[in-house]
Amino acid sequence: MTEFLNGVLSALIRLVLIASGVVMAGLVLVVGVGFGAFVLVWSLLAGRKPRFRFQHVDPRAAMAGTRARAQAPRQRPHASEVIDIDAREVKD
Repeated sequence: MTEFLNGVLSALIRLVLIASGVVMAGLVLVVGVGFGAFVLVWSLLAGRKPRFRFQHVDPRAAMAGTRARAQAPRQRPHASEVIDIDAREVKD
């Protein structure tokens, strides 16, 4: 009888731990998605383009050890420059 109760208690504790783990994982997922949506809405209401961390890092710089190149300002064409190209279909 004691072994039976130990088995039932052990199974019950396992089920409670698994259920609490699933609930915690769900809560972390909901909080993460909610925070991402909050940042997106806040940026749009503030009139800024949403910028996430991975947009600031050059993946080649981390591997090559040249972080200065990744942080150096890039030269962009002036807003007054217009680049016009002729679009054509490329056949396979």
